[in-house]
Amino acid sequence: MNKDIEIQRLFFDSIRQRLPRHISLVNEIAEVLGISYDSAYRRLRGDKDLSIEELKLLSSKYGISIDSLIGMNKADILFQPFVFGANDEGIENWLRFRILEIQRLNSAANKELIMVARDLPIYFYFDFPELAAFKIFFWKKMLLHLPDYHDKRFNIYDEPKTLIETGHHLLSAYNLIPSSEIWCYETFTRIMKQIVFCSVSGFFMHKNDSIALFDDLESLVKHMQYQTEQGFKFHVGYHPSENEEENFKVFFNDVLLIDNTAFVQRDEKKFVFMTHNSLDILITANPTFCNQVEHSLRIIMKTGNHISRTSAVECNRFFNFIYEKLEEYKKESVSPMLIL
Repeated sequence: MNKDIEIQRLFFDSIRQRLPRHISLVNEIAEVLGISYDSAYRRLRGDKDLSIEELKLLSSKYGISIDSLIGMNKADILFQPFVFGANDEGIENWLRFRILEIQRLNSAANKELIMVARDLPIYFYFDFPELAAFKIFFWKKMLLHLPDYHDKRFNIYDEPKTLIETGHHLLSAYNLIPSSEIWCYETFTRIMKQIVFCSVSGFFMHKNDSIALFDDLESLVKHMQYQTEQGFKFHVGYHPSENEEENFKVFFNDVLLIDNTAFVQRDEKKFVFMTHNSLDILITANPTFCNQVEHSLRIIMKTGNHISRTSAVECNRFFNFIYEKLEEYKKESVSPMLIL
């Protein structure tokens, strides 16, 4: 097959993977490029090359890197990156990207999400605005090293309201889909360590901010335990009935675990989302790789403990440990010594 035609085929395959199940690729291409269906078919078949302007228009709309398609062979695994922005607009786009992906998953007739959470998924923080604001502050100061944050301290009363609102929409979308999450102790202790670090480093505007955050974190942990017991995801303040459909399965495995990774089944299509540099997202639909990741995650679930819904003893054992660590780190946050 001609190299240029193969690249064009891969390009259209990448677009197809991003479209909801009910959207026709030829209709989408025709509409975006402002061409007839027949012209769109000729491009899809490889009878006509896409122009530079058409490539730019489509790659911009669907976030596809042309460079990543060049030089590939059949053994290559294509990862499409989505880079976390270095300002509020970039973070907003990152959150909206996640909303879009969840909505695409929810639109599928057959859907599944399996997630390894070495850090508690960001969705859950947005029911607790002060914790969400702290996570965003920590990202900007410690991971992105933004110049404006070099000497900036966290002000618990200064919430990025637009980001919090978008994040709340993200949580609402996530609550609707069925998901299986694999946790370890670090899933909850990582943010505890971050709060302690910022406290002893003098990164808080007020001396009691760390205590306030730990109080919020305790409320979040209680809410996570309640959802785990119910086997159902919901916003804080909602009281689920006994006949709610199970959409939240949680497994504990502190031995066999990989970095933050999500496997998605959307009808006949499979995807893997991997976190790079803590925030950036790498996405692939390579069938061999997706099948390998799916197999690994199912083994991790099988060899771990199922702690949600009908597993009250295992659930209590896990969360009792988390409450103990929370009290330890809470005391540490007001201590002059730092132990991580």
